[in-house]
Amino acid sequence: MRRLSIALFSFYLFISFELFGQTVAPVPEAPTSQNQLQKTNLEVSPKEETKPTLPPSWSDGFTAGALVRVRPEMKYNFDFNRNTNDNVDFTGQKIQFWVQKEFTKDVIAKITFQDARLWGAEKGSLTGLSTANDGTRQSTDVREAYIEVKNNLGLPLHIQAGRQILRYGDERLVGSLDWTNVGRSFDGLRIKWEDKYISSHIFVTSVSERHSDIAGNTTSFGVKNQYNTYMDCPYNGTKPCTAKLDAQRQELGDSYFTGFYNTLKPSDYLHIDLYYLGLQKEYLRTNQSLILTTGEPGTPESRAGRWDVLHTYGIRLTNKTQTGKKSLQAFDYSFEYAVQTGTTGKSIRPRWDDHRTEVTLFDSLTNTNYNRSIYSEKERYKTYAFGADLGYTVGKMRVGVAYDVGSGDPNRTDGSIASFQNLFHTNHLFYGMADQVSWVNMKSKSVNASYNLGTYGSFRIDYFAIEKHKLQDSWYDIAGVAKSGASTESITNNQYDTSHVLTENGTGNNRPVSMLGKSLFRELDFKYNVPYQNLILECGYSMIYAGDAIQNKVNDRTIQSQAYTNQFAKTAQFAYLMVTAQF
Repeated sequence: MRRLSIALFSFYLFISFELFGQTVAPVPEAPTSQNQLQKTNLEVSPKEETKPTLPPSWSDGFTAGALVRVRPEMKYNFDFNRNTNDNVDFTGQKIQFWVQKEFTKDVIAKITFQDARLWGAEKGSLTGLSTANDGTRQSTDVREAYIEVKNNLGLPLHIQAGRQILRYGDERLVGSLDWTNVGRSFDGLRIKWEDKYISSHIFVTSVSERHSDIAGNTTSFGVKNQYNTYMDCPYNGTKPCTAKLDAQRQELGDSYFTGFYNTLKPSDYLHIDLYYLGLQKEYLRTNQSLILTTGEPGTPESRAGRWDVLHTYGIRLTNKTQTGKKSLQAFDYSFEYAVQTGTTGKSIRPRWDDHRTEVTLFDSLTNTNYNRSIYSEKERYKTYAFGADLGYTVGKMRVGVAYDVGSGDPNRTDGSIASFQNLFHTNHLFYGMADQVSWVNMKSKSVNASYNLGTYGSFRIDYFAIEKHKLQDSWYDIAGVAKSGASTESITNNQYDTSHVLTENGTGNNRPVSMLGKSLFRELDFKYNVPYQNLILECGYSMIYAGDAIQNKVNDRTIQSQAYTNQFAKTAQFAYLMVTAQF
């Protein structure tokens, strides 16, 4: 019976395979032992087919992403003068699209396209018939475009060349400036050594180029016959605007920003940054005259044809070693100290030359006379800055304190520049959300508290008390530019005169120190952000209260004491609402 069953089953299989046009191997007899069963199973198991190897696709190692950010802003009474209308409101927009291709695990190329603009700033917004750029400064450009080759010579040695974003430390001196609508990029070469215990970067970037190529690419710098003009308007609208050339572009030749930035990583609880940053700027002659007319014509202060060389040395200690500058400890800290040396390229009259010893010379090309000092000395940088940030986290709440100092210059007529140069910073987080001051001639004391609400976002509050480091020096805005006339200041260091003055800088640029204010402002900031699906919603509000350095200049009793009026308005405000989508 058993053999009959096997025979019938074999006949069934044969008929079935014949119907499909296939042949079947005869069914073996039933095994009589376990070894025979295993052998039979091995013999009848079908062979696995070998799949052909497909050629690599162009999409292998290819990634892409995008960012869209819209931010309305409002600024109210930033000159603290009730008689002027300097209120500002606008909506800024940033759009980015980036692509990255990993050719091998060690060769990467990345390009980031960016469009930054203001709503309503183009011609098309008036007629609805055009969306062409109307000569405004918003633009579509390339934010990043670089190639990076990693692990050269079998070592953790990487080379990155092209347009790239530099971020170092807390970004107090070198940062991306992503808070703004445009941001910052550098064109250059960077060599990186990255391992567990040390990160060392050397970079050379081009800040300005004086020469154009032969194929139609022209530079915006160097001596030219014509430059775009801009309107130079006083900060409070009390004087008429005047049209001026973009003198910085006209004067600058080849300029370079270089650096050697090292991070030592002895543990996850301490990182030490040691760095050197160099900024070298060449100033050009503006004509073929014997006089170097760039800057201040016919004076020894002219630096045309010379180099402005600034050296910055610094150290930073922190235990914020984790992603997002987080600490593994409840107590977190960051300390940074930097000094600057170098020469400005100017040759100035020595301080000891009280008699102003000079000779009169004749320029045959311009048929004019000019005076030249017999004695001169180089103007030098002698500055420093310090920053400290301490915090303690309990559960979801962090409380912190911070102290920052950027040196100021008590005498801007001597042979040294004592005002710290803030380089290419991202300062939005450190000295007030309203961006009213940079790390120059300032002392900032602040306290802050933040609370993490989880899926409901996070909330932060800051309070800043900011004053001048040197009363005689100017108030410097977020870009490090002196806001001359916005606060009490003195060009020279007159410690004793108490008389009234007749000019904005005092008689002979010598406003008495006894009439100078110290406090710039107090600022109270509120910020809240929350994720919503694929978006991040953020809003902020600032109240700024002006101090005596601003009040005593707005209500200035020293220039026209008989015509004194109360123009001072103590409070300024800043607010924004920001929506960011990144995918």
